[in-house]
Amino acid sequence: MEKIQYLDWGRIEWICEPESGSSDHLRVGISVMNPHSWQPCHLHYGDEQFMYIMSGRGWQKIGDSESLVEPGKYFHISSGMSHESRNDGDEPLVKLLVSIPAVISTVHVAPDKREKTMSMEEIDNQEFLRETIKELFRHNLRPLRIPISIYDEDQELVYQNREFPEFCKKCCGIEKNIYNCELYKIRSTFVPPYYEGVSAHACGHGLLLYILPIVSDGKLLGFIKTGHIRTRAVKSDDAAASMVYNVPESTENGMLDTIRNIAESICAHYQFCMVQVNLHKNKRELSDKIREDGQLQEHLKVTRNQMLNLQINQHFLFNTLNTIASMAVKENALGTYTAIGDLAQLFRYTLRTQETFVLLQDELRYVRNYTNLQKLRFGDRLSVIYDIEQDLLESQEVPFNFLQPIVENCFKHGFKGQEREMQIIIMAYKEKNYLHFKVSDSGGGFGEKTRNEIEYKMGNQVQASGTSMVVRKLQSVFGNDFSYQVESLDGEGTVVSIKMPAARSERSVYEKSIIS
Repeated sequence: MEKIQYLDWGRIEWICEPESGSSDHLRVGISVMNPHSWQPCHLHYGDEQFMYIMSGRGWQKIGDSESLVEPGKYFHISSGMSHESRNDGDEPLVKLLVSIPAVISTVHVAPDKREKTMSMEEIDNQEFLRETIKELFRHNLRPLRIPISIYDEDQELVYQNREFPEFCKKCCGIEKNIYNCELYKIRSTFVPPYYEGVSAHACGHGLLLYILPIVSDGKLLGFIKTGHIRTRAVKSDDAAASMVYNVPESTENGMLDTIRNIAESICAHYQFCMVQVNLHKNKRELSDKIREDGQLQEHLKVTRNQMLNLQINQHFLFNTLNTIASMAVKENALGTYTAIGDLAQLFRYTLRTQETFVLLQDELRYVRNYTNLQKLRFGDRLSVIYDIEQDLLESQEVPFNFLQPIVENCFKHGFKGQEREMQIIIMAYKEKNYLHFKVSDSGGGFGEKTRNEIEYKMGNQVQASGTSMVVRKLQSVFGNDFSYQVESLDGEGTVVSIKMPAARSERSVYEKSIIS
């Protein structure tokens, strides 16, 4: 059902929103800017936006770039980017709006081998929060430009940036002292069992401040505050509040999704540290620790897999949306909406972070969705051939999301700068108790120097490498009982071969037959 949000400058008709409890955060709406109206300069907090101009004409400024707005044009606004728009015409300015929250990937925590950590009986929550925030700030928080304050369980300030709205700085002097704001004078009260949702408070000018407790396994670690935004049109007599730009609902949701992701990252880090502390504690206390160590190592594998599975390539999203926008110039809007819906299905699959194994047919469907979107870019020059033993599709399970990064490397490296036809062949078969996969491309290939670089990344588990990510995933599931080989020659393409045990897949099928 469509929902209309009325703003100072017009309205947004939200035609596609995530269902309650869904991991899909994509939002699609139609923005209607009234004639002779103005969107003041504002920051895009917590979400990225793609806009396609459907009708009307106007002017806008994104960052330092000014441009005319007219039908057929499309724009991308990154999280933290400033935006200003004006409709000088006599007709409404209508845009297709696609919004997705800025993703905060879980911070990868290296094992802490300091003597202090090795001898800890429990985690110092305040020190833990400070160290975690340093990692978050280094990796994620600096470019978001969202006003954020993070407190520990004793309500002591651990982190605070200075990204407050100009209104709050001028009206309340919040930049000089955060407690000049009436909302920060209110002490938050949390009692077990802790409510893990977001609560909101409004100041006298109608600005909202959101509070989210950070709770891991029923334990309160602290809480996050963000906001200082207005979401509704103001009364005509409130001159002060009218100075604050009222944000679209997508921006509000983007901010809330961002602090939820930050809280989840902190909790994931905390659970990882708890496992590490307990592991060393058991090593000191237990002489026969084989069973206990195995359980703890399993927890570490789950945590690492979740960290790997949360790494979503946002650049691919918006590059694809740009291609879809080009399609919209040549076809009606229905085709564009269908393509955007297909892309949303692709992301739903990547967010299945709790699953270690999936059916082979689900993994191949995900790869097919990905290559279909690449065909929007390359057209008939790209062909993908699947040579799969049919009885494997529903009878075998494979590690979640192990195949797509290999196929993605075909485009990132194999076909880079290539103008001729491109072909990918994906082969899967079973031999004795092992599954065999081969992914070959007709790209430019590479020589011995590049091969040595790939082997180095695989051996040293370089985090940014798709190849090393797949190897780490297979190693966490199968130990050393798998093989991963890359063969290539300059000008002759590349072949990636993977061999993995099939025993777990057969056992899963047997379990399903008992249940049915």
